[in-house]
Amino acid sequence: MLWTAIVVTVLTVVFVLSIPFLLTLIPIPSLEFDLSPYLKGKTAELITCKKATANVKIERDRAEGFRIHAKGKLLDWPYSASANVRFGFIRADGKLTLTLDETDWKAYVDFGARSARNWHFTANVPETHVTQDNAILASILTKAMPPAISNLVFSGKFKLDAGGDCTPKRPVPAWTVRGTLADIDVNLEVGGKPARIDGLKVRFGADGIADHRDIAPLFPRADAVEFAGFTLSNVFASVRATERSYLITEAGADCCGGALKLYSLFLDPKSLNLGATIFIDGVDAGEVLSCISAFHGNASGRLHGKLPFFLKDGKMIRFKDSHLFSTPGETGTIRIVDAQPILNNLALAGVPEAERENLSKVLADLDYNVLKVELKRGKDGEDSSLGLKIEGSATRGNTTVPVNLDVTFHGDLDQLINTGMKLRRKTR
Repeated sequence: MLWTAIVVTVLTVVFVLSIPFLLTLIPIPSLEFDLSPYLKGKTAELITCKKATANVKIERDRAEGFRIHAKGKLLDWPYSASANVRFGFIRADGKLTLTLDETDWKAYVDFGARSARNWHFTANVPETHVTQDNAILASILTKAMPPAISNLVFSGKFKLDAGGDCTPKRPVPAWTVRGTLADIDVNLEVGGKPARIDGLKVRFGADGIADHRDIAPLFPRADAVEFAGFTLSNVFASVRATERSYLITEAGADCCGGALKLYSLFLDPKSLNLGATIFIDGVDAGEVLSCISAFHGNASGRLHGKLPFFLKDGKMIRFKDSHLFSTPGETGTIRIVDAQPILNNLALAGVPEAERENLSKVLADLDYNVLKVELKRGKDGEDSSLGLKIEGSATRGNTTVPVNLDVTFHGDLDQLINTGMKLRRKTR
């Protein structure tokens, strides 16, 4: 019995000591893991293959260490990986490098484990240049792109950091992810109309513990955004995710020397329907009036007002009834070099020719204390209307006369407003 116990003990010790050598000699079959339980909803629709495969080769590195090589597919994309792993009596730790083939994307991971309930890891993807030609993004965008969006071209930088652990005192996994998009320039067409984003930057992230997760607030910034013929500069937003939608608590941009703001906008990513009101503060009267097709001249002063709009199915932007008015108590100037469109409209209203001639002289040099622009969208196929109201005085030589002009233009919205207007970019 004694000799039997000694022999068994010796054989056990020899076997344990020989494990590191045996691992390098025993062929490892191809491995396959089903990841479908972790892919749900929209994410699952973007992935064709919902498995991970690995062909593994193990080499002896140094005392207590191994070098492990693996190649296979992670979901739809081929990868290569290498790791240096050290084993102890009841522990394992090491470093892993993962490369997604045909891309510049690499991930670096440090990990350690003592048991199934005592482990930790950190991971990072260094700053990487990305474009629409990236193999991973190209395959995702092909399936995720809404039909209204076409001719997408973009470039920028991407960075990601992640970490997680599980401890005996807290025996459930906890994790955190933080990422950055920077210097993103995008050109695309939305509903057949060109749009672009310049200099977009945003930090994003999420935290989780067990089955619970929280998405970090988003604070995107962009140097310029152009859509539907409008260009905004120094664009910002504050976004928070809810269970089914995104809440934009505040957003704004510089425009015509003033500012645009909107608040409490809910965006449902499924329907892409939304409506909100843009509040306009201190925009330059000259730049606003230059957007009116019937106005040919220049002006000074500041305007305030609001611009309601709605987006339907992510394809069509429409403006509702809107208005702008001058700052009460302040004056401005208007110099109209070609008053013919205004005079023609007054002629249709029955204003005598003599009065129209006098008005053309008055509009050439006018000081106003009331300036109001009012847009009313036509309903059921009717034409839209654009009202222009001016109250003030005009001086010619030693003569000063009061001016009270109230004229309304009718027609299609694109005829009334130059929708290709450019809004001035401010520098900070």
